[in-house]
Amino acid sequence: MTLVDRLTCENQILRVDGMEQFQVYRHDSGGYYLWGTQHSSAGSTYSLWLPLPLGFPEARPPLYIHDPNPLWAFDATRTINSFGVSHAMHTLENGPSGEVQICHWRPDRWHSGITLNKVMLKGILWLEAYAQHLATGKDINDFVRTTI
Repeated sequence: MTLVDRLTCENQILRVDGMEQFQVYRHDSGGYYLWGTQHSSAGSTYSLWLPLPLGFPEARPPLYIHDPNPLWAFDATRTINSFGVSHAMHTLENGPSGEVQICHWRPDRWHSGITLNKVMLKGILWLEAYAQHLATGKDINDFVRTTI
């Protein structure tokens, strides 16, 4: 299967799973990325951006909250962006424009059988946990658990 075949399947899976708001696009430069807008149950709107790295699907793609940027924490005195790599907030290094990067899959557990709908589902869950963080001040880890 070629990369284009895989990405065509990825778009079909997103549609079938009811995630039509997310689609894979091609850069003018030749690379690919997934882009879409998600509305949280709290009524906020977020743009999610997933640039596909060279070597995808074997290579794990990063998932960023492109907008809003910055993303404010509960007390509005600091941003989620300022946490950087944080287990408590389930974030990794910020993106190229300072975007929050959601930790969606451990690199050592990533494999080519993981489809982008699963990554985006984790992104949606993170956004819902973020809404709870804003409402309660609790860490995102209190709402999104991982196994060791």
